[in-house]
Amino acid sequence: MARALQTSLELDGIRVLPLSCDDYYWPNWTPDALYGYDTPAGIDAEALLAELELLCSNNANSLRRYDMVSHSVWREPFKQNYDLIVLEGAFGPQALLGEPLLRSMVYLELAMPLRLWRRQRRDRRERGHSLVYVIRQTVLETLPGERDFIRPLRQKADLVIQNSPSGLATLTQHARSLVAL
Repeated sequence: MARALQTSLELDGIRVLPLSCDDYYWPNWTPDALYGYDTPAGIDAEALLAELELLCSNNANSLRRYDMVSHSVWREPFKQNYDLIVLEGAFGPQALLGEPLLRSMVYLELAMPLRLWRRQRRDRRERGHSLVYVIRQTVLETLPGERDFIRPLRQKADLVIQNSPSGLATLTQHARSLVAL
C-alpha cells in the first residue's frame, strides 16, 4: 500500500520519501520470549524519532537500514527532495503516539488469509525461513503481537482503510490534504 500510495502521489507531483519502521529494529537484539520480533520493544524508538526529526528539518544526509537476515544496521547515503514522509510499519508507530512529528496515522485492514500468505511468501523468499518456521512464528509470536500491539492502534488512527482500490483512493486524498497544510 505504501508503494501504491507513493506512485499515486508522484503522479500528482508530490515527492514521497518512504521510510520503514523495520529499519529501526535493534541490531543483534534478543527476541522477546513471548512475541519474538513482533513487539514495539524490538524497535529502537529513539533512533526512529531522531531520524524523523532530522528528516522533518531537512538535515538528514543518511538513512538507517536494517538487514532482517544478519540483524545488522548500517547507514546509507541520502540525498532526496520530498514533500511527504510515509512511515510504514506495524511496530514503531506506538512510540510516536503523541509526538508532533506524527501528523497522521492510518490503519490498514487486510484479511487474515491474505496477510498470512504474504508474510510466509516474504519470510521464505527474503529471509530464508522454512514454511514450518513461518507457520510456527505466525501462530506463536505474530498473532499475539498483532493482538496486543497493532490492533489497539486502530482506535487511535485518523483513517482506517481496506487494502483495495477505493482504500488507496481514500488514502491518496488524505495524503494530499496533509501536503496542502
